[in-house]
Amino acid sequence: MKIRSLASKVHAKEAHRAGLAMSNETSVVSSQGLSLAIDVFGQGDALLFAHSLGSCRHQARRLLAPLGSDFQVILFDQRGHCGSTPVTDSSLYDPRRMASDIAAVLDHLGVEQAIVAGESMGAATALLFAIAEPKRVKHLLQIAPTAADQRNPSCEMIMALADFAAEYGLQAAADAVALAAMGSGIPRTAAQMITSVWKHHQLDSFVAANRTVPPWVLFDNLTPLAALRMPIGIFAWGGDPSRPLSLARRLASAARRGHLETVDSLAALAADP
Repeated sequence: MKIRSLASKVHAKEAHRAGLAMSNETSVVSSQGLSLAIDVFGQGDALLFAHSLGSCRHQARRLLAPLGSDFQVILFDQRGHCGSTPVTDSSLYDPRRMASDIAAVLDHLGVEQAIVAGESMGAATALLFAIAEPKRVKHLLQIAPTAADQRNPSCEMIMALADFAAEYGLQAAADAVALAAMGSGIPRTAAQMITSVWKHHQLDSFVAANRTVPPWVLFDNLTPLAALRMPIGIFAWGGDPSRPLSLARRLASAARRGHLETVDSLAALAADP
């Protein structure tokens, strides 16, 4: 699997397709008493994608639509996000509980094994699912991983964003983040797309997720990765403290079959996918 080819589509190559029509067909699966909204499209090997903190399946579909010609793409709103059950209880954002949501989605669809990909928060839940149920993961793809054996270095900033959203609202928080992204060289269209879905979240749930997820520490060390036998592709970029390139490098080194691809920055990826 070409890591950059897949990961590029997640962030930049299809950014201009923000107006792509979405399917109105949505399924709902129950997981630990919560409802998860899912979309499936395309034909081929099953590829499940777990989105990042604050994102949703609609945004993922706009970006991953081209993969439908080669894969059966499975998208879902992670708990507390968009069309899934809002979550304000911090204990329900436990990363292993969220990893079990992936199993619930695959079980609901009757998929025994899939390529499992995730970005940022989704990379963490995908990794934990692969550790819990390795036989169900054909390939594991980690895009811009943020959590493993150390606290995220931007944890306090993201939690402060949650406090800002709680006081001033989601649109104000989205505008602030988009402006900051543009200040880092991200094109305006791409910067706005990053936060365009925030208005579809329930405010209290968004705030709870952004206060609870950033401090995640998944393990004491990276030893669990060495036991994984499936190929693990890792795609990351520099210049983003919340998605440290150093973590991606350490994950690739710790994995038995890890392969790392990088670009200089997210702005570089957006400019030349």
